[in-house]
Amino acid sequence: MAFISFQPHDHFDCPIWTGSDSTTTVNGMAFKPDALLFKNYSGTGDTIFNNSTRGVAHNWKPNLSVVSDTTVYVASYTSDGFTLTGNLANTNNASDSYVGACWKANGASTTTNGAGVGGASIASVYQANTTAGFSIVTYTGTGTAGTIKHGLSVAPKFIMVKNTEQADRGKVLCMGTTFVADPQTDNNEFAYNGAGADSTSFNDTAPTTAVFSVGTDAMVNQSTKAIEAYCFAEVQGFSKFGFYSGTGNVRGTKVYCGFKPKYVLIKSIGGTDDWASKISGLTGFGLGGQRTRNVRYNSDTCQTTANIQFEGNGFRCATTSTYCNQEDTKYVYMAFAEMPMVGSNGTIALAT
Repeated sequence: MAFISFQPHDHFDCPIWTGSDSTTTVNGMAFKPDALLFKNYSGTGDTIFNNSTRGVAHNWKPNLSVVSDTTVYVASYTSDGFTLTGNLANTNNASDSYVGACWKANGASTTTNGAGVGGASIASVYQANTTAGFSIVTYTGTGTAGTIKHGLSVAPKFIMVKNTEQADRGKVLCMGTTFVADPQTDNNEFAYNGAGADSTSFNDTAPTTAVFSVGTDAMVNQSTKAIEAYCFAEVQGFSKFGFYSGTGNVRGTKVYCGFKPKYVLIKSIGGTDDWASKISGLTGFGLGGQRTRNVRYNSDTCQTTANIQFEGNGFRCATTSTYCNQEDTKYVYMAFAEMPMVGSNGTIALAT
């Protein structure tokens, strides 16, 4: 047997906090985060996505078709968490409950990649965590189809892109093992609030170990506009990305991840259902009955039921709901580990 090369909580975590009327520090993580995805869990509020590359005054709101929000929700990133500005409904309203998903990239230390360098035709700035398969990429759109360096050294399987200067919700690309490498004909590209559809957004080209491709769609490559991308590569024992088919029965499809999930995000391919997320460890944080809810990132509220069940080596959707288990409907998912079953070398993982 071998020890896993790292523990999931060293690179990803899901903090939970209660809001206040004053500045609030959320800490206790094992790393300094670089990407923060926040949601009001008990009341009404927008989804907030912030990263350390662009800074605290630039926020993506996937539940709204708007440009980047310049409100300073995150006062600062800290060595083991973050500090929030007080009395803001989306992140820190008095007595409301919040949950976050936080990823470690490269400590806000970035690499500049020029056009024509490393297989990229479009210049970019990226910070990459190759150990955990996560990078944040920023670039200026050209309006011409091209390629962009992602910094991961392996092909990403899940990419979220937002044109920060256009009023839209962003685009998502997911490459799964059950689909061939064709982002267009396989309908594995999504507007954040829509069904999978063919388009030119990712130029009908799968990501490579060096770059991802964009077409001429303004949502991912509008000329002169500031655009950001979050790229995820699969790491055995830590993360999993792919597709599954709904059964329409209450037992649902068992999705094997190779770990007990900490976090799962699901979206139906064929419909306009919300992106629904289940996060473990919500008990004992003053959330009461609200801990049975799913987080909905493209809505301003949470679902009142949570039938995504975590198991020792994966998850299943114990419901017939359209958002995760409609018969003969395909779903895309991303999952991150709480406890790995196998290490990144493929052998049994032991806690360190």
